[in-house]
Amino acid sequence: MDSFPPTAEQIEEGLNAFIDSIDPNDVCKLASQHNSSKTCRIFRDPANGSYNVCYFVEFEDSTKWVVRIPLEPCIFNVWDKVQSEVATVRYLQTKTTIPVPYIHAFGRGGAVDEKNPTGHAYIIQSYIPGQSLDIFAFRWMDMTQKQNFYSQLVDIFAQLRQQEFPYAGSLMPDPDGGTSPLVGPFLSIQLNELQLQNRELSIQPARFASATDFAFHQYHLLDETYKLPTYKLSRKDAELEIFGLEDLKKRLSGYIDDRLPFVLTHTDLRPSNIIVDENLRIQGIIDWEWASTVPRQFFLPPTWLAALPPDRVSGVEYRIEYRWFRDALQAGTSEPFRQLASEWDRKLPTRIDLPIAVTLRHHSCFVNIYYRGIFPKFYKGSWEDEVNKFFERDGKDGQFSLGVQQRLRDSERYTHYSEKNGLAPS
Repeated sequence: MDSFPPTAEQIEEGLNAFIDSIDPNDVCKLASQHNSSKTCRIFRDPANGSYNVCYFVEFEDSTKWVVRIPLEPCIFNVWDKVQSEVATVRYLQTKTTIPVPYIHAFGRGGAVDEKNPTGHAYIIQSYIPGQSLDIFAFRWMDMTQKQNFYSQLVDIFAQLRQQEFPYAGSLMPDPDGGTSPLVGPFLSIQLNELQLQNRELSIQPARFASATDFAFHQYHLLDETYKLPTYKLSRKDAELEIFGLEDLKKRLSGYIDDRLPFVLTHTDLRPSNIIVDENLRIQGIIDWEWASTVPRQFFLPPTWLAALPPDRVSGVEYRIEYRWFRDALQAGTSEPFRQLASEWDRKLPTRIDLPIAVTLRHHSCFVNIYYRGIFPKFYKGSWEDEVNKFFERDGKDGQFSLGVQQRLRDSERYTHYSEKNGLAPS
């Protein structure tokens, strides 16, 4: 019997049911227990992103906190995620001046009892007033406003760049009670998604001592992602995916430098995770749950600078906006600024390093990133001609042609299943 990954509709249904099961009164009880039993109230509507639902509580003395409860249907290992975020935020508070929320308490899920009336894992942190950066409004602001914002943003990246570690992985609390975190297995959005959709996945979390091992781990996750069945996959799309994946695998080793250090990065520093005030002063950087240490080549400037998707990092619009971003970085006078400015030079958007690193992080954009930013570096002909020649050389019974056939069969079964059960995309 076929077993298929859940559809978007099924995932949303499970999320809504999970959120509906949480009693806001229990959330207030939980918060009160960690603030000398002071009474509190919910002062604004709960909000949820991809991995947490947030409850905003205010105490009798006007203190405001946020109770974040991980969305269990969307997370493979909730407790590891919670511990890693706590270890990362507390490390940043001791080693940097990056504005992060203060964590008052955290706990794991289990039985509903007096200690945890919700029964769910949680992080309780300070409330940061302001709003998420509106990247579309920011895109059209005058250059003075942009430069003021960029000067703050590059300071955050420069400080992160200084946090070097011996491995690639996720920070975790020292099990022996030490104050410094340890580098544990690498937790990522990409691995989490695959673990949820394929419970028999052979790829397991690990930490990495070389950039090459890290890069190929990310590649294997990418490859597994595109083996998942999709709705009404066309032969053309299947061929584009397989050609791109095979070509990328051949190129990786030549562009990875094992001599560089591992540095701490947010990995999900989207505009929604940057809290600003009305004057675009950064008040806080939130949602560090997938932060990790990565090879320096994978420590990237924001991909959203031009208010476009990650697959446009090789485009003209991104190059123009990156220039302004880098000007703010180059204007810094301290050694951390100078170091990062030398690594993120003016030519970065035109080099192969950037699209390779971006495609290994943003799997859903792989095809567009590859054919826009990687393919043109190595082929003079059109992608149609090169893909056709690739499969002609392989032959109808070749490894890659058979791979296309398998994906088309998987897609056909998945499409039939989706339509039969009323789960087809609208």
